[in-house]
Amino acid sequence: MKTKLLSLFTALGLITNAAIASSASIGYTSDFFYRGEQKALESFQSKIDYGTSILGLDTAWHACTNQSVDQGVDSYGLSFAAGKSFSDGLLSAYVGFNHFEDVPGEALSEIFVQAGSNIVLNPSVSVYRNVDEELFTYEGSISHSLDLKVASLNLDASAGNTEVTTSDNRTYYSVGAELARQIGAGVDAGLSVDLVDSDDIEREFVFGAALTFNF
Repeated sequence: MKTKLLSLFTALGLITNAAIASSASIGYTSDFFYRGEQKALESFQSKIDYGTSILGLDTAWHACTNQSVDQGVDSYGLSFAAGKSFSDGLLSAYVGFNHFEDVPGEALSEIFVQAGSNIVLNPSVSVYRNVDEELFTYEGSISHSLDLKVASLNLDASAGNTEVTTSDNRTYYSVGAELARQIGAGVDAGLSVDLVDSDDIEREFVFGAALTFNF
């Protein structure tokens, strides 16, 4: 029952080591960061994920948007990935395409590879390569969910380094927790808090709320 939207604005959040599911979400966030850069303050977010199997490969399609309330830019993301699980689902590997843009602002398009393991803490690593420039981004993450009977507690942490230019790069980190509960047939509600830090900002807490519709 992962409803948090913040992590879904990167292809890292597109694929999990569990079965790919289809869902749509709407929510609110106190701030929006992308790879350690603050894009907006208070914002409304939405996203849709669709997963299916094509020619024996697991595929995932992802679209999302962050709409700033009054300070910052609006952001849009599109991603696609295809891959396969191995060793009875213990290991997974995917390749894909990620597009992200700000309005007004710049846009980037990338190809990426991701490898993950369905073991304790669900570790995952990803490498992105800008298709227009020889710039790379490296990310890693871990996550764990706890069943609290009345709700699920989803914990996650990630770290990354992105090459902003050929001579400059940014390292960023986040640690988060989300409390999610099913409130209806196929409908989950979640409250989240994340601690975000990077080379360009001071540590900051980000609060969010979201509704997710599973189909």
